[in-house]
Amino acid sequence: MDAKQKKALRAGFDIYWAEKLAPQLAKKEALRKRYLTRFFVMLAIALLIIPLIYVLGSLSHGKETFYFNRLVISLLIAGGVFIVQHPYYHYKKHIKQDIMPLFISYFQGFSYRNGDGLTRDELEDSYIFPRFDTFEADDCFEGVYQDVKMRVMEERLKVYQHTKNGRREVKVFQGVAVECDVKKNIKARTIVLKDSGIFNRFKSVGKLERIRLEDVKFEKMFEVFGTDQIESRRLLTPIFMERLLKLKDLYQGKSIQFSFQYGKLLIAIATNQDMFEPFSFFKSNLNRAKVGTVFEQFLTIFEIIDILKL
Repeated sequence: MDAKQKKALRAGFDIYWAEKLAPQLAKKEALRKRYLTRFFVMLAIALLIIPLIYVLGSLSHGKETFYFNRLVISLLIAGGVFIVQHPYYHYKKHIKQDIMPLFISYFQGFSYRNGDGLTRDELEDSYIFPRFDTFEADDCFEGVYQDVKMRVMEERLKVYQHTKNGRREVKVFQGVAVECDVKKNIKARTIVLKDSGIFNRFKSVGKLERIRLEDVKFEKMFEVFGTDQIESRRLLTPIFMERLLKLKDLYQGKSIQFSFQYGKLLIAIATNQDMFEPFSFFKSNLNRAKVGTVFEQFLTIFEIIDILKL
């Protein structure tokens, strides 16, 4: 997609926003204000009750009573945070079900599903995601761009960490997974991981062997593992390695890793940004900037296909 095509796509989306999206978002304003009022009421109640319980607990005597009260207070705070956040997440779920299918319809041939991402087996078998205990998918888009079938999924992975008060979930990955059909005949498996610096020599990926390449710049950025030396080198030609480096530059140095197997390319892009959020909670739904940001995020996703020339 060249600059002229992007300009035309943006101009068309401005019209689509005014005629399709803005009227629907305007209808959601009353709902947003209702949930926002509920949010502030719950926040006010939490800010009054939790300090009161804390004061009453601190007046108790005895070591066992103190620790019990501290545990109760911790549970109340956690419950209070959950209750306060409930209006936001409920509103988010409601508006996404209505707005996201309409938004993605601008890109012909694409559809939207909420919560339909990679399976546990797909995540683990790719070798490009960290070890995890729980996983969840938020947004999922599927369609065809430049004759390439693709899925775009927002993924969150967490592990359990044990503490003296029990265990907690810690996020180990948040970002976007992009799965693309590859027209090349891929029989073996090739994994491209971010470089680990001085720890490279200690890294292993299952039973895969390390693939040595002659591109010095690429070797400084990535490590390659595979099941077939010849196929991995046939796949990672100098031109294709240059495209992967361009893709890394596109995402401004963020962690990006690749898995080639089963006739598909799976890309994991780690980012702390909450992707694909076309609405506002504390501001009017007619804030064009939020939808504009999601639109630009999709242009960036499409650039993956343009750069790699799949």
